[in-house]
Amino acid sequence: MKQKINELTELINKWNYEYFIENKPSVSDLEYDKTLLELEHLESKYPELIHPHSPTQVIGYGDNIFNSKFKKIIHKKPMLSLAKAYNFSEVIKFAHNIEKIVPQEQIQFSIEPKIDGLSIALHYKNGYLIQALTRGNGIEGEDVSANIMQIESIPKIIDYTADLEVRGEIFMPKSQFNKLNLKMAQIGEKTFANPRNAASGTLRQLNSEIVAQRGLKCYIYELVEAQKHNIDTQQQALEFFASLNIPFNPKSKLVDLEELEHEIQLFAPLKNQLDYDADGLVIKLNNLNYWDKLGSTAKFPKHSIAFKYEVESVNSKILKIITTVGRTGKLTYVANIEPVNLNQTIVKNATMHNYSFIEQMNVNVGDEVTIIKAGEIIPKVIALANKNTDGIFEKTIFCPSCKQQLVEIDDNVDQFCVNENCEEKIINSIYHFASRQSMNIVGLGLNTVSDLYHNNFLKNIADIYSLHQHKDLIIQLPRYGELKTQNLLNNIEKSKKSEFSKVIFALGIKHVGIRAAKLISQKYQNFNQLINDPNLTNIQFIENIGPKISESVVEFVANPKNQDLMFFLDSIFSYRNQKPNSFKLINKTFVITGKLNNSRDFYVDLIEKNGGVVASSISAKTSYLLCGEQAGSKKDKAIKLNIEILDEEMFNNLIK
Repeated sequence: MKQKINELTELINKWNYEYFIENKPSVSDLEYDKTLLELEHLESKYPELIHPHSPTQVIGYGDNIFNSKFKKIIHKKPMLSLAKAYNFSEVIKFAHNIEKIVPQEQIQFSIEPKIDGLSIALHYKNGYLIQALTRGNGIEGEDVSANIMQIESIPKIIDYTADLEVRGEIFMPKSQFNKLNLKMAQIGEKTFANPRNAASGTLRQLNSEIVAQRGLKCYIYELVEAQKHNIDTQQQALEFFASLNIPFNPKSKLVDLEELEHEIQLFAPLKNQLDYDADGLVIKLNNLNYWDKLGSTAKFPKHSIAFKYEVESVNSKILKIITTVGRTGKLTYVANIEPVNLNQTIVKNATMHNYSFIEQMNVNVGDEVTIIKAGEIIPKVIALANKNTDGIFEKTIFCPSCKQQLVEIDDNVDQFCVNENCEEKIINSIYHFASRQSMNIVGLGLNTVSDLYHNNFLKNIADIYSLHQHKDLIIQLPRYGELKTQNLLNNIEKSKKSEFSKVIFALGIKHVGIRAAKLISQKYQNFNQLINDPNLTNIQFIENIGPKISESVVEFVANPKNQDLMFFLDSIFSYRNQKPNSFKLINKTFVITGKLNNSRDFYVDLIEKNGGVVASSISAKTSYLLCGEQAGSKKDKAIKLNIEILDEEMFNNLIK
């Protein structure tokens, strides 16, 4: 057993050196974490066999800091790592340990994306930034002050004269990373493997002028010795940062224990859409007054934990690279790979996003790549595993569907086909309209849409509703017949009684998801009202809409071709559930907290069906707080604002 523990210790220390010092990790985060968990398990069973240089006994990159070219300085307070949880039961265990010390009414959690960058401690004195230290081994870090001064988002002067230490994460946005790697490849320099390596390598440059050119960013996540600054909670700390123009993650939010699992599930598909690498969520006790009382282990504080989304990865060889065009015209590169088993499914294709991604990986047909399921659904190439070929896959210049030249939008990262008559764009837009989340026209899948398009029965969305005129001809198509065709026509007819929100979503307006469509449908009864609203831009003031969605809607509505389609849909549709089942909760805003007898979604649906609206936080506009057991600070805030608090029985009486 001693030999096994020593082997694991040596292996993980090797990986730590590759990751922290060389910026060349040779294993995935998942393999590293699993190996570390194995070592921790063995050490807990045989503590007498713990190696003096075990990675479980040090923070960050341990003694490897002494290979650094930067001056080493001791932290005023140890800069610890975070313990990791891979399933929600581990989060519950973490929360229960807090409950042993912290009163129930004081327990709320601040959550934010776990950015894959490198930690930094910033020291301000008399309003001036005087020092910046990396985490190092947790006890002492590298003095990278000169380089930090080159990062534009970090304020060098603040309007606060007391001694101040804040801690955060330095990272390189994905968009900046793509530009940097493209530039380095063009001048023949070696590219970085990922944004974390790029950030780390940049911050350790001896030439600070290089740092200034590479667009590093910083989000601050901790106020050290908060009580000295009259700060009692993490949310107050974020407000304090905002008052000093110190950057912090805008996606930070306050939640109750019973909301944590829901938030973890919500973030899973969103994390890959961010402009930075995030592999999980950081969960912190909001009440900072209990942080010291909770204490820490040698490596981890007990007031916070990092939830990481476990992702299985496999390697496979690229057989072919194809390009596809979606309904918006965006070009996607897809790798056809040797079939592999991933998350209990056979994977034959994996997305490679855009050409910038292919360039930064230096990948070609015949190379071996690493694949994961992004958001646990879509297979995705994440890294080059083995370079078996010379050169790089050639960039696609013309649309694979209509052959028109592609244009580059969004900082020249993505390529688009802007031809309104592009066949694949039209087919995919019709398919989206008929899909389950939209009109749910059973039988009108992608292959059927393609068949009907190529046989000239279906050239746009409006044509769906005239297919009945061609029934006799459609029946004669291969694989169709009387029964299949009639079922399809029946389902098309049934779709005419859909909710207006689903029809809005079905149009595929950029940025308008299901939730935004529902919010818009609460303001407008039909497309005629939407098109003729002289103040359409005001939809940005609807809660959870904002200017980005508003601009997309205004642009879509301004197109005469789209207006014709919307007027046509109005003429044939009887919008179902356009009005709530009742108006008992009309113009009432609810906030939900605590443990209730049914799920949160159950009550959201019930409130909306009765005309009400559900918000995420208490404000002066809140009408009621629906409150279950173990309610946290939302209840306290409701009392302060004199907002009526309902239990389940009182709520049920409201809607009887």
